Amino acid sequence: MSNFLNLKSFFKFLGRNKAYTAIDLFGLSVSLMFVILIATYVTSELTTDRYHENVDRTFVLTDGEYVGSAWQIGYRLEERYPEIEKVCHVMTRVWDKTPLRKGDANMTANLMLADSMFFDFFSFPLVVGDKHTALSARNSAVISQSFANRYFADEDPMGKTIRINDKLSLTVNGIMKDISNSVIPNEDILFRIENIHLLAGDEGMFGNYNSYGATNVFVMEREGADITARSADIREYFATFLKSYEVNKSKDVYFVPLKKLYFWEQNSPWGMYTIERGNWQFVMILMSVGLLILIFAIINYVNLTVAQTGFRAKEMATRRLLGSSRKELFSRLIMESTLMTAASFLFGLLLAFLFAPYAGDLLGRKIDLPGMFTPLNALIVLLMIALTGFISGLLPAIVISNAKPIEVVRGTFRKQTKMVFSKFFIVFQNTITICLIAASLTMFLQVKYMIKAPLGYKTANIIDINGMELPDDQTCFTLMNELGQLASVNRVGAGLGTPFNMGMNYTARYADGKTISYQMIRCDKPFADILGFQFLRDNHVAGTSKYFISESAIRALEMKEDATNVDLSGWGTHPLAGIVKDFQLRNILQKNSPMIIILTDHAKDLDDKPWNILVEVSGDPYAARQEVAGTFKRVTGMDFTGKFMDEQVEESFAVQSRTLTIVMIFAAIAVLISLLGLLAMSTYFIQQRAAEIAVRKVFGSTNGQVLVRLVKAFLTYVAVAFIIAIPLIWHFMNGWLTGYSYRIVLSPWIYVAAGLFCLIISFITVFIQSYQAAISNPIDSIKDN
Repeated sequence: MSNFLNLKSFFKFLGRNKAYTAIDLFGLSVSLMFVILIATYVTSELTTDRYHENVDRTFVLTDGEYVGSAWQIGYRLEERYPEIEKVCHVMTRVWDKTPLRKGDANMTANLMLADSMFFDFFSFPLVVGDKHTALSARNSAVISQSFANRYFADEDPMGKTIRINDKLSLTVNGIMKDISNSVIPNEDILFRIENIHLLAGDEGMFGNYNSYGATNVFVMEREGADITARSADIREYFATFLKSYEVNKSKDVYFVPLKKLYFWEQNSPWGMYTIERGNWQFVMILMSVGLLILIFAIINYVNLTVAQTGFRAKEMATRRLLGSSRKELFSRLIMESTLMTAASFLFGLLLAFLFAPYAGDLLGRKIDLPGMFTPLNALIVLLMIALTGFISGLLPAIVISNAKPIEVVRGTFRKQTKMVFSKFFIVFQNTITICLIAASLTMFLQVKYMIKAPLGYKTANIIDINGMELPDDQTCFTLMNELGQLASVNRVGAGLGTPFNMGMNYTARYADGKTISYQMIRCDKPFADILGFQFLRDNHVAGTSKYFISESAIRALEMKEDATNVDLSGWGTHPLAGIVKDFQLRNILQKNSPMIIILTDHAKDLDDKPWNILVEVSGDPYAARQEVAGTFKRVTGMDFTGKFMDEQVEESFAVQSRTLTIVMIFAAIAVLISLLGLLAMSTYFIQQRAAEIAVRKVFGSTNGQVLVRLVKAFLTYVAVAFIIAIPLIWHFMNGWLTGYSYRIVLSPWIYVAAGLFCLIISFITVFIQSYQAAISNPIDSIKDN
């Protein structure tokens, strides 16, 4: 108890050593802020969908390649296999940006279709309404809170009608809290999937198990049952009526547990966009770097405290002479360290609340700090503070409590402790810092390399407008005409799909058993010219729709170079208009497919409302975009959502860019903490060597010689750290780069740049203290010692 009542001397010590206190508090507080933010984010990621009441019995049907199946498949499984208690089909993101009209205003909504037992599978809370009856009627709808505020404003949405199109009107029967922490995206309107034909228009689009992959099929197994044991039998059953299994394109049946779906690694890109997906590697990187930052802060505390042992030892020696035992001194020092950790945690928590919105924007997920305040988490925090305090204070407590009072009185203890423990820690900190700087450089170069990779089509100065957001064909054509009149616009084209969104998938099955999966883009000639498609051959075929195929399609079909017709199986045989040079789909990481380009003379010949309107601009891109946006707003009455195509490509590397940003931030923090520690250590080290410096100057050493000697002592540790860091950088970054087929070479200049940066910053940090020591009066130093 006396330790707790006699902290006055510790506070006096902190007050007399303000620089030491500030560096310690800053280092630990900033580090703990990152730990708090990372822990909140990681906890949210790792607990995705684990809060649902029946999560342990809920699975999603997959073929092992990708998430997604077909509507109505679940009903057949439910009828045939008693292990299944119920099923739920969920379709998301297929009907995003559906145009709606509210009075005179045009707007869009993201639609989610599901079976009536949706809320039996997912425990999403309803703000208004009863989840048991919310979807009981076929035309019932549940809307999100954010959509209710946007669409109905101050009105009470309950019982109101939302008109989707001429065939489908929905009645609001519930308001759901915006979905978060789930693989199910947060959509605006949820309603019964039986209405799918009223949206699609063509019953064949989703009937007879067509549009395979667009629907996620969730199954709930009965208590004590094991549906996964029936996978082989289900695969044989599917082969009797599902084309994908009949032709052996889909080879297996897997039931992925809902609580593992978020991080489930699929082998194919198809279907991955219909649900929210996590990145396990990113989460692990975040955890690892956050742990490194915490270790840095602890090492910084140890370094500073060990450097202060000569000053604290007199106090502790006095306590020993007055009867305190080593155990009491040890526990006192541990308690002081824990107190410093607790104070730093409180400051870190305040900083975390301050920076949470920015962290949420960076990570792409809301950082819900208030949601983390639970009794269990409070206990974990207390244990973490105690553990961090113990680890931080362990080495200083051992050193100081084991000191002999006679050594302290003679002054030999202060000399013994001057750099014994800190050399290793300084080398360790600089090693990790150099590695983080090198990692940041490598990741930056790799991400830029992928973003700037040649795609085989143009992306610069091309604005992509989503035509599916517009209410009707006439609005599309009016908009295109108005945009074409702008001085900043060169050309305007319309199409069904772009190389970035990959257009439409079509799988052709031939009589000889061959199956070819094509990507198809239908567009007018200005559209193709804007993108710069290279037509290697033009057969000058007549007609409103001309079929061109890519080089890879020629190879897949094993066609002759002079072929005049192309057989597309179910799409029939068409005159071959020509051959298009292969180009990259989506981004450089996407595996390409054979392409079909259906070229029309005019936008009105597309046979559908344009999915994409491309606007090629000239001059200042920002000013041109503003002009295009103003025209869009005037014609449609809607907010402009168009994007430059090169922006779309850049955003497709969001995970890599986010990882790069995180590593760069932590590298900067690591550099800052390391240099603060080095600043403090160099200050106390020079104080301890003051007598030696004075003697050297008395015996003829110049200020320059003393300065070089002092600076060299610290920069040697940076050099040693650089040597240790080289194999670490090569091992980890070379391993990271092997995950990309299109990658940079790990240049030696990356190592050199990282080492030089750390060396220069370290030199600047210790130079001032060393210079002041070198020019000091040796008489004063000898007198003080």
